[in-house]
Amino acid sequence: MISSLISQSRKYFLFFLGILFTLPMNSVEAKEKIINYEVSYIGVPLLEMTLHWVEDDTSIHVSYDNQLKPFIAYFHSIHNIYREHFSRDDYRPLSWSKTVSEGSLQFELGASLVDDKNEAVFSTGEHRNFPEGGYTVFSATHYLASKSRDPQFFPKKLEVFIDGEIWEAAATRYDVNHPHPDHEIGRGEVLIQADLRYLRGSSLVTQNDILTSVITTEGTRFILWVNRDGTYTRAQFGSFPKAVILDRVHD
Repeated sequence: MISSLISQSRKYFLFFLGILFTLPMNSVEAKEKIINYEVSYIGVPLLEMTLHWVEDDTSIHVSYDNQLKPFIAYFHSIHNIYREHFSRDDYRPLSWSKTVSEGSLQFELGASLVDDKNEAVFSTGEHRNFPEGGYTVFSATHYLASKSRDPQFFPKKLEVFIDGEIWEAAATRYDVNHPHPDHEIGRGEVLIQADLRYLRGSSLVTQNDILTSVITTEGTRFILWVNRDGTYTRAQFGSFPKAVILDRVHD
């Protein structure tokens, strides 16, 4: 009995020792960048958003931290954080979560894919079918941005999993040689437009945050202005007067 416990303890010690030695290496290899955005809703600048991007050899972690501007936060509170972890090679999601604080609306929801990648398991314990070859909101966004320099990739349709619902994003590419009919494109930029339509499924969330509510509206149009380095300077969800606009804040 005692020898068995000692043997088991030794295994755990070696396991955690292995983790300890790999942590510094992973920290050195990981690449991090922070990008700040200003978010406007109904044409009014309301939030400050910080994108944290951490990339290692095999995967990418992103988080979007959204907080109201100080002078508005005095009257109302919003602090939403969206996190996603996806594969570096194909941007397939591994896990994702959001922490929502919008006045009286307070909740957390997380999910991850099981090994066969056809089922999402939520922090609530619920299971939902995940579309084969599908994406989540931010993994789809960054995947399209990563493909923006490849005209042959477009037009492209993606299935996007949002809180249990499955939406189709039909993406089209524009540049200075193939201009968009309604939006200007800067030198060196590419504009990606994605039109969303509902396919199937039901949401786990009865009352959702502002951003997700805008995205999960039939016919919502998502527009992304992408730089040469794959980052984006501007994004728009929906249309005026209820458009959510992200503008990059340059240091």
